[in-house]
Amino acid sequence: MKNNSYEYDVALSFAGENRAYVEEVANSLRIKGIKVFYDLFEEANLWGKNLYEHLSEIYQSKARYTVMFISGFYNQKLWTNHERVSMQARAFQESREYILPARFDDTEIPGILKTVGYIDLKDKTPEELATLIQKKVTKDQTFFRKKWSKLSTMVSAKPFIFSLKVSDEKGVNIKNANVVLVADNSTYLEGITDEKGLAHFIIRTRKVYTVLISHPEYPAVLFKEVNPKEDIAVTVEKNNSSGSAIINKSGQIPAISGKLEPLLKQTKGFELYADNIAIEGGKQQPYEFELNKSISLEDNGGNVIHLTFRFFQGRIALVDYSKHKPL
Repeated sequence: MKNNSYEYDVALSFAGENRAYVEEVANSLRIKGIKVFYDLFEEANLWGKNLYEHLSEIYQSKARYTVMFISGFYNQKLWTNHERVSMQARAFQESREYILPARFDDTEIPGILKTVGYIDLKDKTPEELATLIQKKVTKDQTFFRKKWSKLSTMVSAKPFIFSLKVSDEKGVNIKNANVVLVADNSTYLEGITDEKGLAHFIIRTRKVYTVLISHPEYPAVLFKEVNPKEDIAVTVEKNNSSGSAIINKSGQIPAISGKLEPLLKQTKGFELYADNIAIEGGKQQPYEFELNKSISLEDNGGNVIHLTFRFFQGRIALVDYSKHKPL
């Protein structure tokens, strides 16, 4: 953000099912002289535009604040999730509050902590909320005009959004796949695919990543040296006998009880601790393992799986597992 002026004082992000309430707020704000982005006020301007790009720009750079109207409906919409990712990219960039949550209910929204202050709409009329927004905008405008020039010199390059889509060989979107981007310095970003098979990441530093993808019903996927400047689509072929998982420091595998903790050896190689799990029939722990070489695990219920580490860097591991020993 290089300029200290905004096209809008506030942008409103909401689900269509909550439009009646939000429209009253928008109309009240306009009467109060607040520059507000509300889609129905912008019909002529939005006509013919690439809405994906245009709305991303509005929620990321053209409004001083965004009011997020949180509800169960909001969490289910593709467009509101796109708006949310754009807002959070902006919020990461600035050392101040930018997203102003207003709750119709207690729905959890990714990236919105429960400790963030919010307005409970059960106790607020649209007019009362509009008055609160007006106070927020007018109170902070003078302060940020004075401070913005110093703040802008502290802000890093503008974040951008990287999206990855996961589907199977039949074109069916894969929901709840775990996706992790691991940089060369072992820092990482985590995401989960939504009902559209999409995982979104806010990229703040330009690095090349290793992309890890796992799902209990699909084999592990690994891509190296991925440049996040362009979105990518990944096709995964299903294998009925195997699944995959990503272990961050320590974790569990769905097919077996107990906890696994892989570690880098102080010298060279890898070793594994397994809590309440026998490794290779009861070998001494920590057990030394190799990438792409299967090991057997058995829990206290007699369940046996064959585990193969496909990737391990820092504290992030990508594994395949199956009840059948790989050929």
